[in-house]
Amino acid sequence: MILMNISNYSGDLEKFEGDWKNVEGFLEKHQLDGVELICYEKDYLDTLPRWILKGLHLKYFPTWLEFYQNDMAKVSEMFGGMVGVRQYYGGTHPDTLVEAFRHEYQQARNFEVEYMVYHVSHVTTEHSFTRAFDYTDDEVLDATVDLVNRAFDANSDVQLLFENLWWPGLTLLDRDKAQRFLDQINYENKGIMLDLSHLMITNPKLKTAQEGAEYILDCIEKLGSLKDWIKGVHVNLSLPGDYLLSDHRTQYQEILATEDPFERYLKTVGHIKKIDWHVPFDHPLVKNIIDSVKPEYIVYELLAKDYESLDTYMAIQNQAMGRI
Repeated sequence: MILMNISNYSGDLEKFEGDWKNVEGFLEKHQLDGVELICYEKDYLDTLPRWILKGLHLKYFPTWLEFYQNDMAKVSEMFGGMVGVRQYYGGTHPDTLVEAFRHEYQQARNFEVEYMVYHVSHVTTEHSFTRAFDYTDDEVLDATVDLVNRAFDANSDVQLLFENLWWPGLTLLDRDKAQRFLDQINYENKGIMLDLSHLMITNPKLKTAQEGAEYILDCIEKLGSLKDWIKGVHVNLSLPGDYLLSDHRTQYQEILATEDPFERYLKTVGHIKKIDWHVPFDHPLVKNIIDSVKPEYIVYELLAKDYESLDTYMAIQNQAMGRI
């Protein structure tokens, strides 16, 4: 099954003139079977044709570990007071996260999607620039196990797929850590959503799409039998090595000096976009990756500024996959 990512955010739907029928036409044009949705509020949901909805990308809080561990002094400092904390998490108690994911889980069941995607990672704004992490993969994985086991019932037809990132958490660079994590998750219908860009970002030495593909194939080989847990693949490309290896401390100081919260947010998002590109994986070796994994779900997770750019991206990705 080959899908594309989309959200019900107005900025995304404006590419399709706010009409899901245009999305359906786009899917047909590019031989796609449906969408993986990120759901914001309730916009456009009343006209969403359920047949195209195959997966739900769950809510993601990049910074959540300190909050879940009830270190409110640190969290309050990071978000400029408890008002900022409430705005970010939707509450001021750690159980807010449990409730948020329970809601997402119920929404996935109501939508009757086939799978959900859960980001397994944690990073503070500061550390996204400095990479001077004061938390480990194991700490993030253990806290995620606790949160997931509290928020999700153990039995459901909806698959729960855990996505790798390049920050501390599930990086897929350590087979034993990843296997231990999955073993501790009580949810039975579970697996991995392999994000190709996120895996490439773990190696800033990569310069070309071919090098990226060869690196991914090597990482998959090192996973051994854990490879069988990969049920889905987010297909995209990122080669931000030069940017990753540069010094971003001045950028971070500029953000700290920015008084407007929304402006700070935009600057941080701009930084992340320079790392995680979401452009087509335009090398034919991408098909070798897919053939190696044999996933149930292939998701073209691409971001474009307008319809024309997205249309071009999809054509490029289909060509690299040998579909046109």
